[in-house]
Amino acid sequence: MDSMTIIKEYVEGSLSPQNFQKELYYNKDIENILSEETQIPSYIKTVNLFYALLEIDLSCPSGELDSKSMLALFLEKRNISFVYNNSASKKYNLFLKIQPNWLSLNESYFQLIMEKYKNEKGKNLEKALKLQIKKDFKFLKNRPKWLQSPEWPIINNKPLFFIGQIDITEIRHDTSYLYIFWDVHTQKYTTLEQSA
Repeated sequence: MDSMTIIKEYVEGSLSPQNFQKELYYNKDIENILSEETQIPSYIKTVNLFYALLEIDLSCPSGELDSKSMLALFLEKRNISFVYNNSASKKYNLFLKIQPNWLSLNESYFQLIMEKYKNEKGKNLEKALKLQIKKDFKFLKNRPKWLQSPEWPIINNKPLFFIGQIDITEIRHDTSYLYIFWDVHTQKYTTLEQSA
């Protein structure tokens, strides 16, 4: 299969992110074609499209969406017709939709729970994912009140148990909290500090 067909199949959704990533690593023709493209989004600080794609985790919703968007533009510039598969966009929107405001989900955790409920669709999937998050992100008395973006630690795809937070403003220059989490499996504590 030629390189343009591989790229087109990935953008159209008939080639999985995992298989496309293998092509990126091992197919010299794809490397050569994508290395020629130097006009990439300004927020990506690299020399060409090939290196930009290598830096993206295609298994994550945001990575799949970004890579397909860039490759769709690449195909359009070359007047190659394709039918864009927006499943990556739908998955990323679902990823954003199911997050409670007190949490910033890790994308690999999201992939894990998506796999668990792969047979669910629509509202049933959304409900199942929200319930799984509620079940996994446990706390002793109250959820964390973050001063900055939520940073709930996840180890081995398991969220740690939130014990509580301590106001440590008196020993810092700004308003500061120390957040205490407990790993049920290792019986070890993890702490995070945030200031505002």
